[in-house]
Formats: sequence, structure tokens, C-alpha cells
Amino acid sequence: MSFWEDPTYAEFWLEIARGDLATWIQLTPYVYAVLEGIHLVGVAFFFGSIFLLDLRLLGVTPQLLAAPADRFLLRIAGPAFVLLAVSGTFLFVPSADRYAASPVFFLKLGAIAAGGLNALAFHLAARRSVDAWSRRRPPWTVRGTAIVSVVVWVAVIALGRGMGYESRQPPAADLDAFPAFD
Repeated sequence: MSFWEDPTYAEFWLEIARGDLATWIQLTPYVYAVLEGIHLVGVAFFFGSIFLLDLRLLGVTPQLLAAPADRFLLRIAGPAFVLLAVSGTFLFVPSADRYAASPVFFLKLGAIAAGGLNALAFHLAARRSVDAWSRRRPPWTVRGTAIVSVVVWVAVIALGRGMGYESRQPPAADLDAFPAFD
């Protein structure tokens, strides 16, 4: 039995999914749809800005100076990531019990962590020397982080979409309320 399938933790996630916040999100008209819309806007701004920066780092758009493009696009990506994290947390709450047992959800979280570590590696290793290569093709290390970035963030988006189509069984406690399932 895995950590997440332990009955103690399963009960914790089920309590979150049945709590007042989850009930409000699920039952108040349009709340869940608005949260999904906010999340999708966050995806567009975050991935759009990161993808444009990655194109520059790959050398596809050499007419853009790397340093100003980096500063401008990261000013968009930062708040967009916060928007994604907050809206994603609210979207998680009504299905906490199901997502806590979902391997796709944990793959998505792992991909997000990989994207963050890749961004950290870029900022620690290559961003300091951006002025040296701002007007020419970036070094291989910079292009490598851009390739990883594109792959990882596309994977995050795909996994997020995959979560919506993942086959999930309702918790046993939910089935007990319906005599037809006996």
C-alpha cells in the first residue's frame, strides 16, 4: 500500500473533498467554471511568456535582445504562475480524495517541480552572463535549459488535461449512500 492509499491519509483527503470550501466551490453556480477559466488564462500567460523566452534562448528569435526579453517576459510569468497555483489549489479541493490517489496528478506535480528546478538552474548558471550572448546565439547550456523548459511545460499542460479524462472510481463511502450499488 502506498503512502497516499493509506486509510489515514485517504480519510484526510476525503474530509477536504467534503468540506465547506469544496461544497461551496461545487454548488455555487459558476464558481468552478470561473476557477477553470482563471486557470486557463494563467496557463496562457505563463506558458505563452515562457515559450517566447524559450524561443529566444533557442536562438529562434535573434532579433530580440535576450536581457530585455527575459526581464519583460518574467514579469508576466511570475504573476501568472501565482494565479495558476492559487486557482489550481481551489480546483484541487473538491476532488482532493481522487487527485491524492491519482498517478497522473503526481506526474503533473513532478513535472512542475522539474520545470521550477530547470528555471532555477538557468537563473543560477546562465542568466548572469546574458549580456555576453544577448546579441548572438546563446551557449549550448542555455539552449539546453530552453529545450527542457518547453518539454516540461508542455508535459504539465498535457498531464493537466489528462487528469480530466482519467478514469476514477468514487470512494467506497460515496457508494454506501446509494442502495442500488449494494
